[in-house]
Amino acid sequence: MLFTATSEATRWIASPQTTDFFAQFLAAGCMAKNPLVERGVRREHAGFLTDLDLFTYDELDAEPMYDYMRRIGGGWHLGTAIAVPNGDTLVVNIERRHRQGAFLREQSEHLDLYLPHLARAALLATRYTQSRYETTVGDLEALGLAAAAVSLNGNLIARNAGFQALMPSLVQDGPSGLVVTHQTAQAQVQAYLARTRSAPDTAPGASIPIPAEPGRGLAIVHLVPVSGAARDIFVRTTCLVVIKMVDTENLPSSRLVKGLFDLTPAEARVVRDIARGPGVPEAAVQASVTEGTVRSQLKQVLAKTGTSRQADTAALLHGISQIRRVESENTSGATT
Repeated sequence: MLFTATSEATRWIASPQTTDFFAQFLAAGCMAKNPLVERGVRREHAGFLTDLDLFTYDELDAEPMYDYMRRIGGGWHLGTAIAVPNGDTLVVNIERRHRQGAFLREQSEHLDLYLPHLARAALLATRYTQSRYETTVGDLEALGLAAAAVSLNGNLIARNAGFQALMPSLVQDGPSGLVVTHQTAQAQVQAYLARTRSAPDTAPGASIPIPAEPGRGLAIVHLVPVSGAARDIFVRTTCLVVIKMVDTENLPSSRLVKGLFDLTPAEARVVRDIARGPGVPEAAVQASVTEGTVRSQLKQVLAKTGTSRQADTAALLHGISQIRRVESENTSGATT
């Protein structure tokens, strides 16, 4: 079996004979308290090691993890740990049933002949994975979107020029990973990443608004979880971060918004007001109505537009304005 164990997840692949065994091992939570990997990595031995290189017989008999592995069909190991460029550790492990007896030192030395090839393969795989991240954010750059790929711990893996241009005023690459300079938005981003770490394959996306400040307009941070292909041990579970700077001067007209989503005139007006950046209190003042009225209208708008939050509705309107602007430019070019 091959696996990479990180703080985010354990990604692995195994031969058919050991797939069920390793799945049981992970489901029992044994990876979190695996003394074999811990001792093997700490040993820093450039080659394969057996259980008896790391433990005495008495230690093995007293170790709960070994007792569990013997009961589910394993019990003896021959493996090595390879450091890969992205900071992870690749573990190559061969499993043997306990009744077959321990692996021998000469078997380790025979497999050491293959270690340089395994290390080169791991290097190529991680470089290819990195290129995939860079290609993804580069494609978004071509669409005019500032984007980055981050791990679910917040570490920046790749970023395009548009995202770089927003650093360090709006986002930063801090010691602990991605930092959004607006405090409330930063807390929301970190909370989202924490939720996605616990359920990476089912987490939905999110849109987080960053209020305008002097010298900078309203921005919306879109978060989209991206899981690696099944059994791809080199692909970290990541999240795409796309930042859209909002042009509040080019929103679609109230008439267009009203027609697209079957809104009332009051609902169309309030959704345009919210999309410009003001909150509910400011929108209520502008419309000369109560905050309760604005909230009620917004509730109807969310239902009619199929969105769940104000930020999503604002993003929808800005997307419409972007489409209309591109269509206008294309028409103008064709006429010319």
